[in-house]
Amino acid sequence: MAAADIGNLYKSDYIEDILGHFHDGIYITDNEANTIYINHSYERISGLTVSDMMGMNMRDLVEQGVISMSGTLEVLQTGEEVTMEQTFRTGRRAIITSTPIFNYHFQKDDGADKEAEDQIIMVVTIVRDITELISARKEMRIQEQLKIQYRSELEMLKKEYEGEHDMIAEDGSSRKLMRMIDHVRLAGAPILLTGERGTGKRKLAAYVHQYSGMSLGAFLRINFAAMPKDDPIGYLFGRWDTDGRYQIGMLESAQQGTVYFEDLAEMPEAIQDRMLSLIRDGQCVMGDGTVHRLDVRIIAGSTRTLAEMRKMKKVSPDILYAFSMFALRVPPLRERRDDIIPLADLFLERCNRERGTHIRITKAGYEKLLAYKWPENVLELENMVTRAAIICQGDWIEEDDLFQTRDTVAEGVRISGMMTADDLPPQMELREEVAAFEAGYMGLAFKKYGNIRDAAAYLGMDASTFTRKRQKYVQMGLM
Repeated sequence: MAAADIGNLYKSDYIEDILGHFHDGIYITDNEANTIYINHSYERISGLTVSDMMGMNMRDLVEQGVISMSGTLEVLQTGEEVTMEQTFRTGRRAIITSTPIFNYHFQKDDGADKEAEDQIIMVVTIVRDITELISARKEMRIQEQLKIQYRSELEMLKKEYEGEHDMIAEDGSSRKLMRMIDHVRLAGAPILLTGERGTGKRKLAAYVHQYSGMSLGAFLRINFAAMPKDDPIGYLFGRWDTDGRYQIGMLESAQQGTVYFEDLAEMPEAIQDRMLSLIRDGQCVMGDGTVHRLDVRIIAGSTRTLAEMRKMKKVSPDILYAFSMFALRVPPLRERRDDIIPLADLFLERCNRERGTHIRITKAGYEKLLAYKWPENVLELENMVTRAAIICQGDWIEEDDLFQTRDTVAEGVRISGMMTADDLPPQMELREEVAAFEAGYMGLAFKKYGNIRDAAAYLGMDASTFTRKRQKYVQMGLM
């Protein structure tokens, strides 16, 4: 049967009307892959019109990129029905089933040549739009991942703020910083917090989050040092996994919340263009190729100043400029002496609440805290008070409970900050002292973060190095 004869089959008004009202698309070619019919639903799904398609050959359509692949061509090659996924240049995706129609379907029992019965005379393709289905499934996965992320972040926030709804700002320098924070916390501009390790930059960022318009969303911490080195874009912006499922990126899980970059100076070069677009315009290209608007507040921390980061030339000058509007220095604890005792009392009260105790610090203990240089800042104070509350005898923390014994984290900093040459013991093994010092910090970091990756990143170590040393120190009885 000739192509012209096949075309005549569709001149009946009622056949046209029936096929035209199918919700699925219908696309028909002759046995040479020339288009002879499409219905209205196919036009809607594909974005192609009758005038564009009629008479066009399927091979040319694939070559020109109008469609991604052709079920029709495979049917003409194999003679068997085929089902596949197809993508149109409009971006819409469909499941198609192409079915061969053989000569004998139209032959009458008139003694015609039986050798022609297995010849394909046309291919009928049914096209089912799955774009919305895929979008719905992706949204369901996003919501499931968001629930997991929110539960995790809510637990973190609970620990972060339980009994601690106000920042300690008794010192003049602290009050000045908090006044500026209160001015900018409700604005959407990015904030950069610079200062030494342990000064409380992350907690300050969490404070901004809690008392801003983004407090109902997640507070998400991004540690560039702990990110997958092979795919930072996929980690942050989303990716397709090996099973063809889309995994949302970390940034998308912080929608309507706050993202805190723990060290801006370590931002990977591969993500900087996308991050600049997000900072400037609030939108960026996601892992599935779509452009999304992300409603997130961005805060970054760094132990380096803007001037130092510019000299490093590792981070885009445009990104540094975007953070320069509100670049706030968090002063070290030695520059805000009036905060030391209130912070110590805060940490001690938290210990008392958790353990059901009523421990206090003696006057001599307070004096020792005030005299100390605090090279590790607020984090060191928190660790020292927490440890002293555990080891002290009775209800009072004495100065020796705060600065005591060699196998502790406090000992290493005590040597550099408190002892003199006359205080040195008659004999010592430096390697043992260093091991005890390192083991103490590793133990506290692991306790704080709960996993090796984040604890290692906090200490500036590789996760493999952390694991190896941890095993060694456990065997030595130091952890």
